[in-house]
Amino acid sequence: MTSGSDAAGTGGPAGGRADPARILVVHPAFLGDTVFLGPAVRALKARWPDARIALVVTPRGAPAAELLPGCDEVVVFDKRRADRGVSGAMRVGARLRALSPELALVSHPSPRSGAIAWLSGAPRRVGYAPLCNERVREPRGRPFVDLALRLAAVAGAPSEDRSLRLLPPAGRESYAGEVLRGASGPVVGLVPGAEWATKRWPAAAYGALAADLAGRGASVLLLGGPSERPLCAEVAAAARVPVRDTAGNSIAEALALLARCDLVVGGDTGLVHCARGLGRPTLMLFGPTDPGRHLLGPRERAMTLDLECQPCHEHGPRRCPLGHHHCMTLLSAAAVAQAARALLDAPRG
Repeated sequence: MTSGSDAAGTGGPAGGRADPARILVVHPAFLGDTVFLGPAVRALKARWPDARIALVVTPRGAPAAELLPGCDEVVVFDKRRADRGVSGAMRVGARLRALSPELALVSHPSPRSGAIAWLSGAPRRVGYAPLCNERVREPRGRPFVDLALRLAAVAGAPSEDRSLRLLPPAGRESYAGEVLRGASGPVVGLVPGAEWATKRWPAAAYGALAADLAGRGASVLLLGGPSERPLCAEVAAAARVPVRDTAGNSIAEALALLARCDLVVGGDTGLVHCARGLGRPTLMLFGPTDPGRHLLGPRERAMTLDLECQPCHEHGPRRCPLGHHHCMTLLSAAAVAQAARALLDAPRG
């Protein structure tokens, strides 16, 4: 087993190994984490174009994984429900063994992810988790896309392309068309929710933003999962203008809507990163997390107050450590509206 930051390996004849025909990428985490796998998946496919690449992700991540260029197959690991516990991991391992993988990249550091890769039978397992036989020290503070890219490089597939990219979603056009029927002006998607409450901008502020943009001719769309229905309803009530509330739809349906947006505004959360991957102009509102962990494209902007206490957490704490949550509550709706309008008016180069 190789450990530490000096772990190395090169695929193909130069490294004394046959080219892998079947590759796993194991990262059963949040939706945004699935999008961040994209550059590594493309690097693997570029290095080994004939290889079949399967991604092991959560149910929420699966619709985005299917849109990653270079992904040939998606294996859902429902670690919280259907596949929880040892018996669930064994079932997923059996499904993966049937694929006969020769190489597994484990970019999620949990012992469970390492066990899944081990149960797959892959003889070469490169990753941050226990049970990887080429263990790599997880880099700290780097952009999230670099986590899987680093493993791809160790495996023998280096790449300088760090951009997010999702293929255009297909199969939900009629749904998106029905939701947006009669929409006039630019379509602006607002994503008020986030996995951690401390990453959420206040509902009243989103309502003020919606009112500002609708007053300037935009059609405002609210997006979120089933648990975010009350939050989106609160935003709609605060807006006091007509909005299209789609909270509670599926991830696949949300992706179809995001692809039709002229601008997406939200926090550091999965649907917003999906919008980035779909090439939509995106305005991200950062509170406890670090915007430096994201590589922004020319039509992507991060807003943060740069308070002394920011950032305070890798993913967002359950509660503000200082008890005031100023990083989000002091971010004014007027400032966000001004930045949103600037992105809407920017030339599409």
